[in-house]
Amino acid sequence: MKELFGLEGQSALVVGGGYGSGRITAMLLKQAGARVAVADIDGDRARNVAEEFGAHAIVADVTTVEGANAAVDEAHDKLGGLTRLANIVGLVRMQPFIENDLALWQQQLQLNLIQQMLVCQAAGRHMLAEGGGVIAMTASVSGFYGARNNAAYGIAKAGVMSLARTLAEEWGPHGVRVNCIAPDITATPRLTEQMPGATEAEALARFDAMAAGEGVPLRRFGRTHELSGPLLFLLSDLSSYMTGQCLVVDGGTMVRFPHVTSADNARQP
Repeated sequence: MKELFGLEGQSALVVGGGYGSGRITAMLLKQAGARVAVADIDGDRARNVAEEFGAHAIVADVTTVEGANAAVDEAHDKLGGLTRLANIVGLVRMQPFIENDLALWQQQLQLNLIQQMLVCQAAGRHMLAEGGGVIAMTASVSGFYGARNNAAYGIAKAGVMSLARTLAEEWGPHGVRVNCIAPDITATPRLTEQMPGATEAEALARFDAMAAGEGVPLRRFGRTHELSGPLLFLLSDLSSYMTGQCLVVDGGTMVRFPHVTSADNARQP
């Protein structure tokens, strides 16, 4: 089965790998035969994941030039190269646009776009010099459409998609593929923990009820592991002729006709 993915012996860095979908992505890469390093700003999380899966832990703040370079260079040195990169770092802060200040925009761009650029630059130096590699970033469906109270985040995530297309054009001739995924709302631990007093099962049930009420075709929001599978696909040889693309992982939300019609009253269960 490992041969299917073509990841046996590859050297992979998961940025933001200490938690949620980053942790699961690291686990899947390890199971597929890759040598894995996990970078996270939280040292305890990085070390726990590294111990759990036999990976290498890196503590770094990739929102800075120094931190991004250090994380990538350490992964390259410890793994004996760097052929795969998954970057899952990101954070949303919602606020009406009229109330946005420069600090919010700088924070959202730094966390969701600029750090992706910094990590790609650092990884690209190695991959371009050593014959190729594969990069998978995390964008968001917020980059495709307008979302109320979400201007800075949406623009940053649209920038991630544009970055993937640009790097695919520039680096493709040198054997480097660059793609991204665009999730919709996903019931990550960070979100479920925002429902104090609710068990994980109760929190998920509430999220799913919201999704059904909003007409998500699959009638639920995504789960953490459902982001890791598409990332693994993009990092593997199964996607070997894909670059510059963005896989939408949204339960079918973007396929829906957005307007309410009389036929909605006759929906099938």
